[in-house]
Amino acid sequence: MLSMGVAPVGLGAQRSAQLAACRSRRQSLSDALADIQRRQRNIGLSALVMLDGETVLAENLGYADLENRVPVTNETRFGVASITKAFTGLALLKLHEAGRIDLDVPIQRYVPAFPVKSGGVITPRLLAAHLAGIRHWGPERNAALYARHFDDVNDVLPLFKDDTLIAPPGTKESYSSYGYNLIAAAIQSASGTKFQDYVNREIIGPLKLSSTAFDDVRRVLPHRARRYSYFDPWTFAVDSNAVYRVPDWDYSHNIAGGNMYSTAADLARLGRAIEAPGLLSKESLDLLYRRPRVGTVQASMSFGFYVSDSTAPHRLLNIGGSNAGLQAALFVYPDEDLVIVVLANAWGIGSNSGEMGGVLLRRLASRCMGWPEPPPVK
Repeated sequence: MLSMGVAPVGLGAQRSAQLAACRSRRQSLSDALADIQRRQRNIGLSALVMLDGETVLAENLGYADLENRVPVTNETRFGVASITKAFTGLALLKLHEAGRIDLDVPIQRYVPAFPVKSGGVITPRLLAAHLAGIRHWGPERNAALYARHFDDVNDVLPLFKDDTLIAPPGTKESYSSYGYNLIAAAIQSASGTKFQDYVNREIIGPLKLSSTAFDDVRRVLPHRARRYSYFDPWTFAVDSNAVYRVPDWDYSHNIAGGNMYSTAADLARLGRAIEAPGLLSKESLDLLYRRPRVGTVQASMSFGFYVSDSTAPHRLLNIGGSNAGLQAALFVYPDEDLVIVVLANAWGIGSNSGEMGGVLLRRLASRCMGWPEPPPVK
């Protein structure tokens, strides 16, 4: 059985019984993965279910490289798209812990090149909660952008810094990868360290995430999963009779919001590290697990993770990602010490339902823990 290098501590009789029960349901967990792999006609998939620090299931299906029939293994490195935002959010919290960044001052203190906007003040806290009013991608995401490499996050700012806000800061939740790149520029300025190097030093290195990094598609990456799609990568038209090989597009224009790769094991290790103080202080974890609120507006994302609301039956932090030809999701149930990761290298048939990044992981959690299962996706 795959070891994550984290030993269970202080398991009571109830937790031991739950772990044994989840182990006994491994086949049911495998069946759920095989089912979606078949229905979506996916190419490759890697999934991991960890309970109380033990890897109950590490499943690899299909091919990392279809053309050469290279199978997915535990070492296969998948693009993780917006799961990158989790690393950015955690880096912001680490810098705040160190007293190097104030979450509630104008972003211009750290990024003076970003213009002051009418309608309100943009702060790091608002950016982390997608409450800053900054837009998401537009028509600039074209072939020319995908062919360009950005090494410094400050070079990304001209893509959006002069745009009008879509809403006054603090008045509307609006998902924005650009907002997370602005956070990264602030991290770089406040830390005096290149953004990528700060993430490596404060998160990737301490957690020994040896198969996780910022991607550079110009370079050869061992164990890289190629990407595939039944949707035309440009028009999104579906062709169920043919699979497209997605080009090796450069996503460095989204350094802090969608440009990393990882493995299921590395992401599981990251998930477990945010269940209790260690990587982060108790104060930072309290911020991470709380839905931010500005007046009557409450955000669903906090520092790179979606946070379950107060009516949810189980506390949950989760983040997913999707770029052309990949799907990725990380679920963390801190009270149960349950972490689930699913990574895939295709936009399969029906994958636009979001099932692989949401319902599937809830189904795996339910089968492991004996909870009621979520309804199937129609």
